Amino acid sequence: MLTRVLTFFENKIFSMGRQGQLYIVPTLDGLKLLSLNMVLLIMGLVYANNYVLLFNFILFCLFIGSMFYTHFNLQGLQVLSANFKPLHAGENGFIGFSFKSRSSLGHHFLRIKIKSAFLEASEQSFHFSMKDHQSTAKVDFPVKGIKRGVSELKRITVETRFPFHLFRAFTYFDLNIKTTVYPEKKAEKIHNETALAYEKHDGEDDYTLKSFQPGDSLKRILWKKYAQTGKLITKQMASVEELPVMLSFSNEDLSSAEKERELSSLCFAIHLFHSQNMNYGLALQKRTINPGNSQQHLSDCLGALAEYET
Repeated sequence: MLTRVLTFFENKIFSMGRQGQLYIVPTLDGLKLLSLNMVLLIMGLVYANNYVLLFNFILFCLFIGSMFYTHFNLQGLQVLSANFKPLHAGENGFIGFSFKSRSSLGHHFLRIKIKSAFLEASEQSFHFSMKDHQSTAKVDFPVKGIKRGVSELKRITVETRFPFHLFRAFTYFDLNIKTTVYPEKKAEKIHNETALAYEKHDGEDDYTLKSFQPGDSLKRILWKKYAQTGKLITKQMASVEELPVMLSFSNEDLSSAEKERELSSLCFAIHLFHSQNMNYGLALQKRTINPGNSQQHLSDCLGALAEYET
């Protein structure tokens, strides 16, 4: 019950909190220490025990000192930029952050939290020391693709509980960066692959020359070459394997789970054809991408799979 209440208020603050505003609240350990202070204070006053009161005073100084130190550890931090390289579902990637600080003391054991339906954030903490006033630092924050999709990461939470985990200081930064998670790559081969056979003319250059072999078509013989050299030379047209391939669903009337499987199969085929330098295209229900083979073409096809609505 307590966890639900804390989550509710955390989400409220996350949606309403001001960018760069620093918040600080005691943790559960901090509340325990504060309760212990109150108990020791009452005992010291009731029994007039100076040693108990002295110990209570030391703990209270620790409590107050920890609050200020936790606040200083996060104060002055700014996010200059953030970038995200698309990844596949089930793969590990990172968000690259560039931080700037006005603090010369540095920042220790910071943690980044994100809210995304397609990315899983790492619990890894980081710290960096500032050598000069207003220096910068770059941090690669690990993430993992949960499922395919395209969304906008609007803001992040940066928090710290250093040094004694008695207080939690946190702040928010608006990012508004696009995050794209491609489908998982699976070699299931349950999609359609249609070779696009273009009509060829004798004037085209998409052929090679070879010596005539029994069984070759007489229409392909270059008679002028024969008159010049006395040898039968034929044209060998481009093979079927080298023709452009159009990828599509085996059936548009599939369930959401079956379409997710075919999206993964299409994703694997796209990477395979791209690595083999073959021209490939993609035909979806609301979008068609003509055959091609380039890095931008690969990104367009994978992006179309990520944005596909099942």
